[in-house]
Amino acid sequence: MKKYTTILLTLLGLSVFTACEDSLDLQPTTAIDAGEAVVDYTTLSRAALGAYSALQSSNYYGQRYLLYQDLYSDNLSFSGTFTTDREVANRNIDASNLQISSTWAAIYTLINRANTVIRQADQLDNITTQQRDNIKGQMLVLRGLAYFDLVKVFGGVPVIQTPTTVIEEIQFEAKSTQAQVYDAIISDLKMAESILPSNVGSPQVANIWAAKALLARVYLQRGSNAEAATYASDVIMNSPYELEANFADIFSNEGNSEVILEVDFTLNDQNVLGSASDPSTPGQKFYVSTEAYNALQASDANAQNASTPTMQYEDERFEATTTLQGTRRRLIKYSDIVNNADDVPVIRLAEMYLIRAEANARQGIAVGAASPQVIQDINTIRTRAGLNPVLTLTNAAALNEILEQRRLEFIGEGLRFIDLKRYNITCLELEFCEDDNTAYRNLWPIPLQQIEVNPALTQNPGY
Repeated sequence: MKKYTTILLTLLGLSVFTACEDSLDLQPTTAIDAGEAVVDYTTLSRAALGAYSALQSSNYYGQRYLLYQDLYSDNLSFSGTFTTDREVANRNIDASNLQISSTWAAIYTLINRANTVIRQADQLDNITTQQRDNIKGQMLVLRGLAYFDLVKVFGGVPVIQTPTTVIEEIQFEAKSTQAQVYDAIISDLKMAESILPSNVGSPQVANIWAAKALLARVYLQRGSNAEAATYASDVIMNSPYELEANFADIFSNEGNSEVILEVDFTLNDQNVLGSASDPSTPGQKFYVSTEAYNALQASDANAQNASTPTMQYEDERFEATTTLQGTRRRLIKYSDIVNNADDVPVIRLAEMYLIRAEANARQGIAVGAASPQVIQDINTIRTRAGLNPVLTLTNAAALNEILEQRRLEFIGEGLRFIDLKRYNITCLELEFCEDDNTAYRNLWPIPLQQIEVNPALTQNPGY
């Protein structure tokens, strides 16, 4: 029975607190197993670290899920023999794809760990309200992030908010609608916003500003533009975060002033992102696509040709994002192939400027002039990159400029696919819709392995 329980929990993505799922599968010394008693704030905090460790999985932010967002769109390309990766690169995923199933399981592992810690926090009677709220708030942010990561690729998924630690607690839930998943995400993040303390510590720990920043992202993707602009502006105006002066420093200086939330990796908790784009190391490879490389190079060339008597412009993002290694266009935002310890930014302040600009432009008339705030926010990102400012744009032109700046700014950071979906141009850019029979690929298939163990699950249309 114990072996069967382990298999079923793993298939459901509801494994309990075990070793960190990274490339070396090392046991973090600061996390505890679900079977170990949580008796006070110290052990509760250690249990919460088990939820953070789920983000480190090579199936999640440690490699596959993160890079797949750019591979499934047009920012990354794939070189290798794995059919699972090739299907993503071809944007034609089979429901039996084992990597997609592993990614689903990794994300639900985080959800279950967050659910478990929330229940443990509620059951402890020897901690203060502030301590309980701090831990619960962090877990709500992580759970909201996890469900957003699910809904943006799978659409409607089961929303599970109670923990599963033994087989008797397994919940065979049907899919919620996309709207219901978004409602659950927003509810989690707004609750986190209401209970998290105002102090800000390490970006490796979810805080009140991470909740607000994620709300801005979620509202924008859902089309709630007024709310997105409000939350993005709150982060810009009132948080302690500042743009790094040099773009490259975002990725070379851990814990910098711009990153609001990041996934921490160390020698003992490694990712495989650096080697995944280094052609000198073995394994499957993810390189910057020809299209993305050319877009960066063109932006750099145009910047250097800018006519000004006082300044030589240069798009700093080109050299900080990619380099030619032989004929391969290596992604160098994650370049540590010795310790495999590059931290991964989940959300940073630059995105807030572009969210506010996009949300405000979407509220204006397409042919009308973009507001001074929209122009200023665009130029904040352009100026930091080394580009000359734009002076006037219509709202329609501003939206095109924002999409281009988001591409140049966030290559390899997992935002391109949702950007193309939000702009409703996957058919144009990714050739999804050659006919009415292929548009279904805007969503990934629900993993066949999950449907086999959960009779309440139904497949996404087209698969």
